[in-house]
Amino acid sequence: MEASEKKINEILTENKIYEIPPYQRPYSWEKSHARELIEDICQAYQRNDPEYFIGSIITIEKERNRRYEVVDGQQRLTTLNIIFAVMKQLITHPSSVEDIQKRIMPVNPYTDEPEQPRLIVRKQDQAFFQKYILMGEDISSAQEMSETQAKFYDNMLEIKQVVSEFSEVELRRLVNYILEHVYVVFVVTDNFTSAYRLFNVLNARGMSLSNGDLLKNRLFEYCESKPLERSRVEECWNELENIVGIRQLDNFLSHLRTSIKGNKQQEILYQEFDEILEEYKEAPARFAEFLLRSAHHYEKIMENDFDNHLKTQKLISSLHRVAHDEWIPPVLAFLNKPVPDMEFADFVELMEKITYQNWVRRLGKTKRNTVYYQVINLINKGCSADELIETVKKYADNKEFEQLIRADIYHSPAVKAILLRLEQESQDQSVVKQFHGRITVEHILPQKLKDEYWIQRFTPDVHQELVHKLGNLTLLSGVKNSAAQYYSFDRKKEIYEKRNKKVSFDLTKEILEEKEWTKDQILSRQERLVKKAMEIWSL
Repeated sequence: MEASEKKINEILTENKIYEIPPYQRPYSWEKSHARELIEDICQAYQRNDPEYFIGSIITIEKERNRRYEVVDGQQRLTTLNIIFAVMKQLITHPSSVEDIQKRIMPVNPYTDEPEQPRLIVRKQDQAFFQKYILMGEDISSAQEMSETQAKFYDNMLEIKQVVSEFSEVELRRLVNYILEHVYVVFVVTDNFTSAYRLFNVLNARGMSLSNGDLLKNRLFEYCESKPLERSRVEECWNELENIVGIRQLDNFLSHLRTSIKGNKQQEILYQEFDEILEEYKEAPARFAEFLLRSAHHYEKIMENDFDNHLKTQKLISSLHRVAHDEWIPPVLAFLNKPVPDMEFADFVELMEKITYQNWVRRLGKTKRNTVYYQVINLINKGCSADELIETVKKYADNKEFEQLIRADIYHSPAVKAILLRLEQESQDQSVVKQFHGRITVEHILPQKLKDEYWIQRFTPDVHQELVHKLGNLTLLSGVKNSAAQYYSFDRKKEIYEKRNKKVSFDLTKEILEEKEWTKDQILSRQERLVKKAMEIWSL
């Protein structure tokens, strides 16, 4: 290994090529990172600092003194290329433009055709980076940009905004300052293992490493002497990132880890995956393929993508309304390893029942997770449907659940989700209705007795007994109208009818058909809704 301080002039020079390997995360610097880098450099230039360091670049030398694989530092190296691309756009002096062009994207002097760029980014982004960033062609001709390509472009605009205050003379001096006075620690190794160790230590200005980054690098480390495996891992990982999204990758891995181990996370997520990976050490592509299959299943869960399975869609939609996402790992475990004698929809129904029971019962996270861990471990051991159902039933409490549903349910964090689920159940079962926009929980009998209509029909004691019960609650679309909530029943119905046109709730339509709203109406509706809730969630 060699480490030395190098000027940017020695880094971006015509005899060196840098490649971003497929195991690296895509370019991910936000505009704030790009702005910080160029502003820091500009301030150092204005102070006339003799030296300004911007961090380290760790490489594997692939061809002596010429071709390097960038293991760490791609964020700043890519941004440096974008900075020079911006300078080329703003400077008109021919020899300066020619020099900058050579440093980022050489052009054949006889054919005017671009040659190989100094920096080769990931395959799927290379054409965009070369054409619209390095060559500066009109972006309007580009197709829809990926997330990474948008970052290239946004950061180019951000950098341009910062340096546009400089005159052309100052810009040329700034370019010279960057080339001659800005330094990096340039580390050259001859193999992936050495570079990988440094990669985890020297991550100066770059974004902190995610668990996904570390897992990916470990996978590629296992592929070092297996080119075919490496190609398959690259293919799987790129598709996985496209499916899950880079920002959601760690969430996916956390859920997947739980779906495999069926217990509370004991160590750093990456370290736990390191243990799981041990059994795939000789065949890392098999693990990459497992990750990809799991990513497809995870996407189906998150997007509720279960076409032609209306029962499953309804149940997953209901689970997504829960205030926690601890139900995802057992569902993912089932999709990865189905229970042979159990339909997926029946399993999801089982999960919805226990999830809502424990949510309404306000169990703490540890108690809630106990049943999920049990379910995961049973699935992974190859259990039967009966074993699964009997185990889940042990953690249910139908009696307590019914008592809570009958009580002042308005104060439960689950109240809106319960009403929406009851609404779903009352609708045509041949479709799954999706609810969008702002939805509020409405007291039909108001929380305060102000209007004469209510004062005549409810004593303070009866009002206190019934006001927060399920039978007195309904759903409305839009923002809560604080003035209207105390109106008489007839005036309330006028508001309900108007508001209900936006999102048609059957629960609210039922109210519109009532001529009066009295104790009897509330108790009758209470019994009907509690009975329906128990049909849905009892175990």
